[in-house]
Amino acid sequence: MSVKAWGSRERVFTALNHREPDRVPINFGGCAQTTILECAPEAPGATNLYRHLGVEPKEPFVLSALANQVYNMDPAIMDRFGSDFRLIMPNSGDTFYAPTNVPVLEYPVGTGAIVYPNGSKTLLGCSCGLHVKKLGLYVDVCERPLEHAETIADIENYPYWPTEADIRHMADGKLEEIRRIKKESGKVVLEDTYKAYPHLMYSLLCGMEKWMIDMKTEDMFFRALSDKLFEVGMMLIEYWIKPIGKEIDIVSTYDDMGMQNGLLISRDDYREHLKPYEREMILALRKHTDAKIYRHSCGSVYDVIGDFIDIGVDILNPIQPLAKNMEPWRLKKEFGKDITFFGGIDTQELLYKDPKTIRAGVKETLEIMGKGGGYIFATSHNVEPDTPPENVVAMFDAALEFGKY
Repeated sequence: MSVKAWGSRERVFTALNHREPDRVPINFGGCAQTTILECAPEAPGATNLYRHLGVEPKEPFVLSALANQVYNMDPAIMDRFGSDFRLIMPNSGDTFYAPTNVPVLEYPVGTGAIVYPNGSKTLLGCSCGLHVKKLGLYVDVCERPLEHAETIADIENYPYWPTEADIRHMADGKLEEIRRIKKESGKVVLEDTYKAYPHLMYSLLCGMEKWMIDMKTEDMFFRALSDKLFEVGMMLIEYWIKPIGKEIDIVSTYDDMGMQNGLLISRDDYREHLKPYEREMILALRKHTDAKIYRHSCGSVYDVIGDFIDIGVDILNPIQPLAKNMEPWRLKKEFGKDITFFGGIDTQELLYKDPKTIRAGVKETLEIMGKGGGYIFATSHNVEPDTPPENVVAMFDAALEFGKY
């Protein structure tokens, strides 16, 4: 008797419908939060993995503007690890090279980043003027451009709010690219833009401390800046999601809510200050696409998973199992019928152990999370650049072996 051959698309959507396919779907490199970091020259994680697998890069690594994530993982490596996904990102705009380190306030339309002689950058468009540079291993925010903003006028006069002209190019050619990827690879296509509006972007622009203090003590300013940032989020949907909505399979939403031991803010504050915006964001997405919606939030978010389900989140990523109350057995038991879990393989400790221990950890997670579908195998965040490449291989080999139904 012949055995049915499953393709990636059927496999993934069967799991998303909480049924068991031939094996648990796998994501590596098909999401901005489940790839590997390249922190050359000190810690070239992706380069080391390529060398270990004997794969020669066909093109330079395309890295995220923050945190050194590899966006263009070689399909040969993704296929070697059984990845059922491909990542699509918007056009990023042109680069403008500043003559000095003095902040540039005027630049050509369509500029995506201003690069200064000292190596720092101002990220434009929907990044709203974030100022970044390499700090240690990683590229990170180095200045908070709205840290000292106090008035509505300060918000209105901020020079880096995006205009239609700045971002209308984001989706040029991307609908055709998605169609080509689907036809040629048969994979599920996931877009992963940083739709972290308003609150994560608020903290990036102002600082975490100011975000929290404003929330509790500066209601008028807090609402005004939150509304402005949410407006940027709506522009991102209009000029990125709307043009690709008919073809994209999974779309992202963001706002990191968790620490290792609990929420960043109280559940009551989440429900008052964040949840209404997140609900409106998802409603806006639903107007333009039937894609599944995945929500990224690091850390312990157990206390608000029910809220995520309530506002229409289909998939939760990245599932950090060492964070408080985020154990796979607990999540599967309490929420497994209502949401798909995406991630769950610990990058904080497990991936630094020996391959035998990694295989055992993978097997245990699959036995819990894979039951009944509703699970996408992936790491609990990006693979850190000092992770031994043989451990990455051991993880995915175990997933392919133990993930079969």
